[in-house]
Amino acid sequence: MFSIKKITVENYSKFDDMIYWRINGEQRIHRENNASDEIKNELSNPNLSIYVAEANDIFVGWISLIYMPKVGRFNGKGHIYVDELWVEPSYRNKGIAKSLMYKADELVARYNATGIRLYVNSNNPSAKNLYQKCGFESDGQAEYMEKSNFIK
Repeated sequence: MFSIKKITVENYSKFDDMIYWRINGEQRIHRENNASDEIKNELSNPNLSIYVAEANDIFVGWISLIYMPKVGRFNGKGHIYVDELWVEPSYRNKGIAKSLMYKADELVARYNATGIRLYVNSNNPSAKNLYQKCGFESDGQAEYMEKSNFIK
């Protein structure tokens, strides 16, 4: 059993624990509120929505969604972008990813957006299968590129 929650400053530390888990492959329980001013600023952005799945009092998956306003051919209606979707492997195939994806559908309705867009790695057939089950179709080929200014 799991529930879906929105990330806030108050529950950010549990989210940070999950990120640690994903990166390091081991759980960390650190319940201090560790949201920096930068994190608080990002979480206050009205175009960013991060939802998590909680099971057994820990966060086990998340989806990061962004509303991108558009002008021009979409008549001022933007798109919801799925930036990241991840579920801890031992919690997969339990409906968590689909439940998180439904949050994107809810945002489409809230913003009266044109639709949902995402990129999926062509070497990730499980993710492609999930997105197809959620109603997505391939619209040609895309290549993900990134220019990073991230300093470690």
